[in-house]
Amino acid sequence: MRLARFRTAAGLPAFGVVDGDEVVRLDRRVPSFESLLAAPVAPEPGDERASGVSWEPPIGEHAKVICVGMNYAAHAVESGREVLEQPTLFARFPDSFVGAGTPVVRPAVADSLDWEGEAAIVIGRGGRHLTEDEAWEHVAGVTAMAENSVRTWQLHSTQATAGKNFAGSGAIGPWLTTLDEIGRGPWTVTTRLNGEQVQHDSTDHLVFAVPRLLAYVSAFTPLRPGDVIATGTPRGIGLRRDPPRFLRPGDEVEVEVSGVGVLRNGVVDELVTTGRTG
Repeated sequence: MRLARFRTAAGLPAFGVVDGDEVVRLDRRVPSFESLLAAPVAPEPGDERASGVSWEPPIGEHAKVICVGMNYAAHAVESGREVLEQPTLFARFPDSFVGAGTPVVRPAVADSLDWEGEAAIVIGRGGRHLTEDEAWEHVAGVTAMAENSVRTWQLHSTQATAGKNFAGSGAIGPWLTTLDEIGRGPWTVTTRLNGEQVQHDSTDHLVFAVPRLLAYVSAFTPLRPGDVIATGTPRGIGLRRDPPRFLRPGDEVEVEVSGVGVLRNGVVDELVTTGRTG
């Protein structure tokens, strides 16, 4: 089952189950997308079908987005970093992501937006202090993420927050595939830039596997339905090319996760406006 958040052709927010080229709306009878993640329901004959939708990130309304750095050994090597004994984590704000089909934004203050394709876990059942043995029971499904980084700002200090959280710089989607359909992996992660493959690996090469990540993260923060854990990016980032290659307007980035599908986004420059926002 593929679960999605989207906007209708009239611009109204909704969620439901993807069925071919349509989405079966479930927001009429399920209280929230988080509720759907916790207890997926099948479409019924009377449910409304929508087409021509605009995808929103398939995550919770107020999701915690926890990303894992250097979780492929080959990426750690290309970055000149050591693989540590514990996961390297950083947080992203939900508004730093757009949905599939919406261009990601290269910020006005830097031209070093770099691609990072990943498989991301979406939480279905909340919990705290999970064990590795029970971790999978709390996973709703898997989605694709273009995690992306503004490298110059990421390297301003030892903390990556600024370079990871520019508004609209990353993407998630188009939907999540539930665990009963996609299984527990491994999944392949492939990133393409303008049709050229730039990253490719399998999650069976993760340094810290999904159960370890859920146990580690839930030890310090409660997990809730709709929260996200991004499992890390493979080698092949633009920063480590010779010369470095960063995203620029007109590029198209595709992140494909096996069993999920293709997350596809263009790239545009930030439109800068001045004055108060509210």
